[in-house]
Amino acid sequence: MSEEPDSTAVRTALWRGLHTLVDDPPHVLDDAIGAEIAGVDETWRARPDMDPARTRANRASIVARARAVEDTVIASGAGQYVILGAGLDTFAQRHKGPVRVFEIDAAATQAWKRARLVQLGLFDSTRLHLVPVDFEAGESWLDKAVEAGLDPAVPTVVSMLGVTMYLTPEAISTTLRQPASLAAGSIMVFSYSRPIEMAPPEVRPILEGAAKGAAASGHPWLSLLTPDQAAGLARQAGFAEVEVVTSTALHERYFAHRRDGLSPVGGEDLVIATAGGDHLSPE
Repeated sequence: MSEEPDSTAVRTALWRGLHTLVDDPPHVLDDAIGAEIAGVDETWRARPDMDPARTRANRASIVARARAVEDTVIASGAGQYVILGAGLDTFAQRHKGPVRVFEIDAAATQAWKRARLVQLGLFDSTRLHLVPVDFEAGESWLDKAVEAGLDPAVPTVVSMLGVTMYLTPEAISTTLRQPASLAAGSIMVFSYSRPIEMAPPEVRPILEGAAKGAAASGHPWLSLLTPDQAAGLARQAGFAEVEVVTSTALHERYFAHRRDGLSPVGGEDLVIATAGGDHLSPE
């Protein structure tokens, strides 16, 4: 395979796997499959960006947001789950059941992942649909998902994690209007990062370093949002109910009784927005 997965997607998958290897049980998320799909060699844990101490905050935030989304999917009873910017997500491999999963990402990423899943014997075409979308060309992810078999009249959960900081507010609004047009009861879950000055003092240097690294790699952070701004974007998109779940709330939900000090506080917050079913135009 000549193509390789996005480096950010690989790093996220490895952090999720690292959680099960270095953090105390009970694990917030058990995901060793992502590292297997990534196909990295046995030296990956020696990478500087895998240092257990330096990456604690990032690792906690990554597993917290993933666990919250997956809990939402399961609790909702939705029969369809759409993952925007899916990367090396492994929900379809770890959760056996009736939920049909539509992973949305760039064509090269999807081709690489499909080949890798087939190679590992992990591709179930009856449940998992890898949907290539060229966002830069203005393609609609919803149109492409419907072409792949998504039923817009059926309640659906849509997630978008670790993406909003790379989009302008206008682009976020455009993206959110599409799931807001789905069947009543459909849920959109997206993460957002607050302005760095709103983070706890001990976390700010980590965020500043991450912002510089993102800019240097050609992926600058374009939208750092306050909770009110993030919720406002969801309401403007047409969602009937909007809830902000802060990183502090995620700590209380999944980390409060841990003894190892692992915590997502200062990381990404979530917005959970529910569609009212008035079928707004996704345009």
